[in-house]
Amino acid sequence: MKRLKLFITAMAALLLCACGSKAGNAAGQDSAAVAAPGLDYVTKTDYDCGSDEDFGISAEIKGGKVFVSVDADKFVKTYVGQGMDYRLNESTYEVQNLDTPIVSLHLSDIGQDYNPVLCMLRQDGRVQILDVFDAISRRGFFQASWPLPDLKDIVSFKKQSYEEHLGIAAISSNGRETEVPLNTVSQTEFVHNESDGSKVILHFTCDWKFVCQHFITGPDFGVKEIKEYVGEYTAKPIDGSFDRQQIAYTIHTFSSVLADNATPKPFTDKGTFIFEYKDNIGQQIAVTPQSGKILPLPKGHPVRFDQDAQ
Repeated sequence: MKRLKLFITAMAALLLCACGSKAGNAAGQDSAAVAAPGLDYVTKTDYDCGSDEDFGISAEIKGGKVFVSVDADKFVKTYVGQGMDYRLNESTYEVQNLDTPIVSLHLSDIGQDYNPVLCMLRQDGRVQILDVFDAISRRGFFQASWPLPDLKDIVSFKKQSYEEHLGIAAISSNGRETEVPLNTVSQTEFVHNESDGSKVILHFTCDWKFVCQHFITGPDFGVKEIKEYVGEYTAKPIDGSFDRQQIAYTIHTFSSVLADNATPKPFTDKGTFIFEYKDNIGQQIAVTPQSGKILPLPKGHPVRFDQDAQ
């Protein structure tokens, strides 16, 4: 079961965010406790899916760092049993991309179906999130989003029922509630193939991470290098259409995946491109680069990308 449409942003996106089958439960109103711990603080929260289903997912703060644990037997029985084929390499994953101690966690659904999102409150009152199912499906891409731009001075979270979906409200110190945003994207990637065997892959996650990969081939058409750029993005509909959007991205890291030392290094690039569906099922898109350095494509010209079958 896949999320079908990409870039159906904000409120419209949440209506389609589906990763399982869940009856319409009324969301509770329990706020997360405000924590002001030292670095020796340890606390744990379980995935609250609002029913008797047990996915075996929990999250824990240890010394300001966050770890997600997945009980493979429970996960396979409850989730993989619905037709998914996820193989877990570990049982506990440290969440990456956290440069400030985390003081509080909240783990519940965004959307109409089972879709656990981990909200992490930083000591500076900002929020980073992780789409847990997406992280598991990619066999260990447990990397938090960058701090969400519209959530500042936050002190707690709570489950919330919106008009047609469940969500999470972030509560600021003055009591203002703001819905935690999530974008609905396909669980596939989009690839552009060149005649020499090289290709460009674009991957957009629900929790606003953007990955661009260049597969570079040699004279024998074999892959000799994979360049990977990772950052964040926003999506803005053009003329009110969710099928044609302007994507603005900021790249933060670069790594050469096949190198002996593939550790990501700081890398900065900002740019925009037009993303447009070319069919009714979201399997073919056109990408038109406007600015930025990382897309090895001619600016101002649409280039075909297709859903990657992997």
